[in-house]
Formats: sequence, structure tokens, C-alpha cells
Amino acid sequence: MDTQRLVTHAFMSHKVGLRAEHLGLHKAICVLLGWDSITPPDTITWVPQVLPEAEALAQKEDLVLWPPIVVIHNISMANNNPQEQKVVPIEGVQAFLRDKGFVGGKITVCLGRPADQSVMVVKFLGTFTGLAMAERLHKYFVENKRGRKEFTSKNKGVEEMGKPGEGEEQLLYGYMGVSEDLDKLDFHNRKWSVVKSKKEILDLANDPVKTDE
Repeated sequence: MDTQRLVTHAFMSHKVGLRAEHLGLHKAICVLLGWDSITPPDTITWVPQVLPEAEALAQKEDLVLWPPIVVIHNISMANNNPQEQKVVPIEGVQAFLRDKGFVGGKITVCLGRPADQSVMVVKFLGTFTGLAMAERLHKYFVENKRGRKEFTSKNKGVEEMGKPGEGEEQLLYGYMGVSEDLDKLDFHNRKWSVVKSKKEILDLANDPVKTDE
């Protein structure tokens, strides 16, 4: 209830000079909680509208980290048995990306001991080309059932977290970074990352080119 009152205040407040900030807070909390963040301008009293799961997910995935980032996990490091963990070094991830044709990304270790490199991020340039490459990599993980959904699945048992005999590529799970992934980043990447609407970026790319008449 306190959160609902906060969001209501953020939407209803018309304090001079802070309207945009209040609406930004309103949208951020709605996206976090799976509420509809699009409110008609003639709304008098705001009340939360819970979105279906698919729409709530699409709303979250629209708020991407910028420059575009793909978060990569070494799934074997989630196994509590050290004998069934397998280190995938940065060189291994670089080779995987190169072999699949994903170029232009800079890899950084974010979480885990430097030795196990359990969480890494691949940062692409903040351009339309960089965004397209990040989306391609995200799609690759989804199509191979090693995306965000599979990584966070509560049905995945420890015995499925990767075996020593598996190839390095099969231990890598990844997804495009969104606003809720900021806490997975190291200090440097977090400092230089902002949150942008992917839809607004793509709309800008698809705007017709204006020519002088």
C-alpha cells in the first residue's frame, strides 16, 4: 500500500520543475511491479492496473541498459558441488562470440571471483548497429534455451547446472541487460550506463528522412 501511495503521488504531483522526474519515478515503479505504466493524460485519479505476465515482461524488456549490454552467466558456478563447476575464462567467451559472428563487444567480469568469472557482461557500442548486435546475441541465447527464463527457472535442479564434461558454450546463459540488471554490473559499467526505451530508439531509427523541398 505504501508503494501504491508513492506511485499515486508521483503521478498526481504537479510541482513546478519536477513533473518529468515524478512521471519517470511513476513509470519506473510500475514497470518494476508489473503495473501498466501508460496512463491516459485525462486520468484524474490513478489506480494500478496489473498487466498479464507476457505484457509485464515486454514492458520490462523495453527498458534496456544503454550502451547495450548482454549479461552472460557461467551456469556451472551455481552448482554447490565444486567438482561439478567449470571455469569459463574470458578467452573462452571471446572465442564463443567470435565463432558465432558476434563482433564489436567488450567483455568485463562483473561478479564472482576473478578465477571463476561467473558473471560477465558484453558491452556493445551505443549505436543502432551495437543494439542490433546485442539483440542478435540475446536472440541466440533464447533460441538455444539458455536465456533469462531458463537461467531464472526455479524448476532447474542443481544436477542440471552443468557438468564438467560439457562444452564451454553450453554452460553460458545470457540475456540483454534491462533496468533491473543494474545491480549485476561492476561499478564502472553501472556508472556509465543509463536506461532507455528500446521502442523509442527503434522508432527514431525508423523515422523517415526529411529532405529539403
